[in-house]
Amino acid sequence: MISTLHTAEVIETTSRQMGVAKKKPKCVIDCNTYMHGVDTADQYLAYYPFIHKTVKWPKKVFFYLLQCCLFDSYVTFSKNNPNSCKSFLDFMLDITENLIHTLDAVSSPSSSDESQGSSSTPTPTPKKVPQK
Repeated sequence: MISTLHTAEVIETTSRQMGVAKKKPKCVIDCNTYMHGVDTADQYLAYYPFIHKTVKWPKKVFFYLLQCCLFDSYVTFSKNNPNSCKSFLDFMLDITENLIHTLDAVSSPSSSDESQGSSSTPTPTPKKVPQK
C-alpha cells in the first residue's frame, strides 16, 4: 500500500481468530481501523444497485451519487429515529413514493383552479374520426 502520510513503520498485531502475532505496516492497520464506515456504505449500496447496463458514464456517476445521498439520508434517519426498524430498501421505497406523490400534486391542477376555470395546462380536445 502506498501512502504519503505514513512511514515504513511495521507494527506487531494479533489476529482476531487465531491469536497469532503478525507484523503489518502501520498504514494497513490505520486503513483497517478507520475505513469501516466506507466498507459498510459500499456493502449497503451493493445490495440494491441503481446502475445496470448504462452506457454513458455521466449517468453512472449521477445514479451512484444519488444512491450515496440516499444512504447518507438513511443513516441520518436511523440515528435520529433509533426505535425505527426500517430497512434501507423500505426507506428508499418511502422516498420514491413521496417523490411520486409530490410530482403528481405539482403536475395536476388543484381543485380550486378547476372551479375557477383557469387551468395552467390546457386539456387536449379529442380529435373526431370521420365515419365511413
